[in-house]
Amino acid sequence: MHSLTIQRFETFWSQLSPSFSNRKLAIMGSEKPQNFNCVKTKHLCHFISNAKDSLRDAKRLGFMISTNLECNYDIIILELTKSRETNLGLVSSAEEHLNVGGKMIINGDNQIGVKSFLKTVSIHWPAEMVITKKKGKIAIFLKTKKLFCRWKKYRDFSINRDGYYTRCDMFSPKEIDKGSQKLTSVFSTNLFGEVADLGSGWGYLSKEALKLNARITRITLFESNYSAYLASKKNIDDKRATFRWASLENITNLKQRFNHVICNPPFHSGRSKDLSLLKSFIFLGSRLVNSQGCVWMVFVSGVYLENELREYFENIKILYKDKHYFVCQLLKPKTKGYKHV
Repeated sequence: MHSLTIQRFETFWSQLSPSFSNRKLAIMGSEKPQNFNCVKTKHLCHFISNAKDSLRDAKRLGFMISTNLECNYDIIILELTKSRETNLGLVSSAEEHLNVGGKMIINGDNQIGVKSFLKTVSIHWPAEMVITKKKGKIAIFLKTKKLFCRWKKYRDFSINRDGYYTRCDMFSPKEIDKGSQKLTSVFSTNLFGEVADLGSGWGYLSKEALKLNARITRITLFESNYSAYLASKKNIDDKRATFRWASLENITNLKQRFNHVICNPPFHSGRSKDLSLLKSFIFLGSRLVNSQGCVWMVFVSGVYLENELREYFENIKILYKDKHYFVCQLLKPKTKGYKHV
């Protein structure tokens, strides 16, 4: 069943889309292009995302794709994310790339604070119309002139409290994630040879691994978020590091095998818990490591999936455990005969 966000947009779009025909469109904020199947003029519409998987899906659906707004548009649709700062940066980008007379459409749920967010935007850019429906709101903003650039700072990389370049549209931008800290304390100086950092984010795990392990010959960072991929290249200055902006599909089809895989896997997709995403990372860890190697992985308590670990690994060692985290060493991958779904 469609989410309320999708239902709200589809109802809105069905009523107003005739007046938007043959207009140049862009969609921002969403990582699910299938949410916008009701947009019939996909050939005129850019789907903007940092996520490589989302861009792949959008292209398959017929959208044009990009990681950034590349030109001016008549209509820009913003589906709010859970990050207020990211949303402000997206509004700034939308305002900059809207034609005069163009319209920005913001769609958001009550649970992520759409009412407060629209109030903030409307102080500087009054809404032409606000529709309340399906536990959320859709607002339309008409651009009459160049309005403001006050939130442009949220589109720039900055150094966080731990000394790393980050941006608000990535995981744990303000500080090092505690789960990652637990993981680095466990793998410590035990890494060597070819290492893969699966879901590498802005590069903390890899930078620590390189600092602690002189026996690493190369570490390959795999990250699907384009902003985090760019940040990691800013954060790591080591010739042993290789950076890959890669979708889950790209990684699944990779033939290379590694001596070690390090991973702080995601367990959320957008606002909702998504254990299928976590299961994908467990599977990919078993595919990437060679038969004599091991996977080092940290789990948040409550989402430790022992059955999945035993499905893909012969030997599971819990090296650290507290009320918040499990850190595991996974050995002897069982990949033969298994298909990833």
